[in-house]
Amino acid sequence: MSAAIQTMNIEILPEHPDNAAAGISAMQLHFNQLRKKLAREEKKQQKFVMEMDALCHTYAEQVMPELKNNHGMLKILMMRLIDFSTRKSLSQWHREELEAWIHELLDQVAEYDRTEATAIAELYMDIQYEFFGKRAQISDPDEFDPFGPAEPAAEPAAQQTTRSAADNEAQSDFFGFDDIPEPEPQEHSQFFNGFDAEPATPALDDKWLKRLFRRAAQALHPDRERDPARRLHKEQLMTELLHARDNNDMMTVMTLYQQHVTDDSLQIPESAFEALCASIDDQIQRLQQEKMVYIYSDPHRARVHDLLYAGTRKKQQQNLRDVLEAIRLIGQQIPETIDELRNMNDLKRELRNRQEEHYYFMAEQMVDFY
Repeated sequence: MSAAIQTMNIEILPEHPDNAAAGISAMQLHFNQLRKKLAREEKKQQKFVMEMDALCHTYAEQVMPELKNNHGMLKILMMRLIDFSTRKSLSQWHREELEAWIHELLDQVAEYDRTEATAIAELYMDIQYEFFGKRAQISDPDEFDPFGPAEPAAEPAAQQTTRSAADNEAQSDFFGFDDIPEPEPQEHSQFFNGFDAEPATPALDDKWLKRLFRRAAQALHPDRERDPARRLHKEQLMTELLHARDNNDMMTVMTLYQQHVTDDSLQIPESAFEALCASIDDQIQRLQQEKMVYIYSDPHRARVHDLLYAGTRKKQQQNLRDVLEAIRLIGQQIPETIDELRNMNDLKRELRNRQEEHYYFMAEQMVDFY
């Protein structure tokens, strides 16, 4: 909707004669600034999605092969640690640190081979049960997720432009359809079922905006179309209109109105203008929320973002080089670590070193926080 928002011709209708032209101009200026900001944010969102898609592809093409190169040595190290985990001389903190280490290595394997990671995790838990009568705390193998439990996936920002008609079927009518003439009876009306229910409190309680929505809904009503192709097109537009209403997106409602009801200038009463500006502010904030949902609703995308994303192409390339170098360094260190783990004393020394590193890291994080 960005292009339509930028070109939409809008006029403010003063409702009080004492409102000077200067006041109206200031209101119009504020509105123009808001809609330009919204258009910029939408473009930035589209650019961000494209960059993330490219980075995910780069990760698969360049990072994954390097991770797989370490697989053989990683598996040897994990089996060595699993064998050590059966020793009864380990204290509680030793076991906790050892289990965290095994889980860390499983995370690395699961990035490129979830099946193998699940199999090793199951082996470890079976061995713990055999020796100690209880399963370890590593995720159940049927639900093994190297990135931890994720929230239910929300719809990505790039895919939130439409919703299925079925989702709208049970929606309360925020603006009311009481004054819309009933269409000719149809066997399957997807948009009017349930609209006679008690309306919910509207996000924008303004009569002018309600009338605008009703007129747009009348023009886009799909059940009035006999041609299947036009009917399908109207269903898509109606879904977009309802989605805009439910999300307080009055700019989209106005755009659809101007495109399908009249192409004349939209004359907005002064009383509706404040609500309209608030709606645009809400959309700008929602774009930021949708960005976070887009990133963290997918564990793999979240990891790629945290490792590779940056505001400039140059910095992204540097992040990629740093990640590849870190993986290669790990590949060099794993054989050395395996050679050093010859007995229980070696293991306990290594666990102590890891514990101290964790303490130092947490201390640095606390210093940075305060």
